[in-house]
Amino acid sequence: MNHFAKICRPLIALAVLFLFSCTPPTGTAVVLDPSYYTDKYDYDNSDTFLGRGINMGNFLEAPKDATYPLGEGSWTGGRLILQSDFTAIKAAGFSSVRLPIRWSDHASTDGPDYTIASQFLNRVRQVVDWALGADLRVVMNCHHYNEMFDPSNSTLAYHRERLAAIWSRICDEFPSSSYGTDKVVFELLNEPNGRVGYAEWNDIIEDLTTVIWTDHSATQAGRKIMVGTANWGGVPGLQNLDLPGACTADNTIITIHYYEPFHFTHQGAEWVSGSDAWIGTAWTGCAADQQPLLDLLNAVTSWDSVSGRGFEIFMGEFGAYAKYVNPDCQKAWTAFIAREAEHRVMSWGYWEFCSGFGAYDPAASCWRPQLLDALIPACDRP
Repeated sequence: MNHFAKICRPLIALAVLFLFSCTPPTGTAVVLDPSYYTDKYDYDNSDTFLGRGINMGNFLEAPKDATYPLGEGSWTGGRLILQSDFTAIKAAGFSSVRLPIRWSDHASTDGPDYTIASQFLNRVRQVVDWALGADLRVVMNCHHYNEMFDPSNSTLAYHRERLAAIWSRICDEFPSSSYGTDKVVFELLNEPNGRVGYAEWNDIIEDLTTVIWTDHSATQAGRKIMVGTANWGGVPGLQNLDLPGACTADNTIITIHYYEPFHFTHQGAEWVSGSDAWIGTAWTGCAADQQPLLDLLNAVTSWDSVSGRGFEIFMGEFGAYAKYVNPDCQKAWTAFIAREAEHRVMSWGYWEFCSGFGAYDPAASCWRPQLLDALIPACDRP
């Protein structure tokens, strides 16, 4: 999820269970051109490596506790990822899934090996296998390494060593012979922030590319990696991103997160201070609503058009919290972002599958129509 949601307290289970029973506010009538609910720009999932995707959010990146020793379930009222979830995702027309994973909660704090608990590792492997079995490409990341980001952290060198060791273990457990380079992408670290500023993040990228491509060249040759930006993964951070020379358009995907305008996408979000005042914020698709969002997207393509870049851009997170948002506005905003990203030949991963922003209703075992219509035009569904 976005940076505020992920570092603060999780959604209260009761709120999750009753999330969609709340009555949304009425809003200004949507004026977005209906063509945004079609395949407006003739995009195809094969236009990019990852195509249209969705995040399995609030599952494997949830913190462990006494009730949920693997973490999974603690933010979703006990619901776990099911094998049938991936069947439903594929059947809806998605081509990839992003798996946010809180490895740091399950890795030893003692070096130099920093071993990962076998029970958690086996669960991650099972989920990845299910996704691959459904013919979906998979982005595995390192999510919520909050100890590393703490501004008061005076032991960044220790956490850098530990993160590198975690990725070394992942490389050992997910070799290309079993998890093909045409199927699985390694996302280095979700939304660096706080103690990990621009300079620190650039150094860490160098550390991790060495671990994956050099130290594990025998098992990870050709593995695509995914790199985001410091300062919470936003578009402006691209200007401070300094990639190692080993990163090329063939082996590196750049990811950005997109929750603008924040007062619309996070209205009433319990984890964001002052957000109750935003309840009722509309997004109608008028020119004034569109232009700031287009400006951000154009800034991404401008950055990527510089000689020597030409990376696939993956909009790894975008979505609007559903508890209070007007569903017509939510549909319009979601469709606009998805289509305009596609217009710029970006891949994307909606945040998220079946929790507070969820496109899928786990109680009814069906997709929420306003979101599925926005994400996967009916003409493109299998």
